[in-house]
Amino acid sequence: MPHWACHYYRLETNSDFVVGSWDFSRVDSIVSLVVYSGLVALNLLAIQANGFRIIAAALTGIGHLALGSLHVYRLFYPYTFKVFGYSWSHGASLREVLIVVPFSLLSLAVAITAGAKRTRLK
Repeated sequence: MPHWACHYYRLETNSDFVVGSWDFSRVDSIVSLVVYSGLVALNLLAIQANGFRIIAAALTGIGHLALGSLHVYRLFYPYTFKVFGYSWSHGASLREVLIVVPFSLLSLAVAITAGAKRTRLK
């Protein structure tokens, strides 16, 4: 949800969001909101519908691993990262790595474990 809220706030304040050479447009942020909203909806659906749990965990893990990887890369090869008109510090990228990467790996582990259990039950 924090990544969703970031784009929502950015649109509400008409502030900039820059990642390297990519200066997000309003449409880019709207697409990001739609993608994040779909992921949130899928995870909420997975609470009740067992059939969606593995895919929800896997997509959550892959998506967050991609976001975390951008920050890992930035720690070693700095690039411009601006949110709401402010430069994102390297310390903030490190915190993002420390939070998002373990979460993504945990999500992937849940997907793999749930998939293995489902396979054994068949």
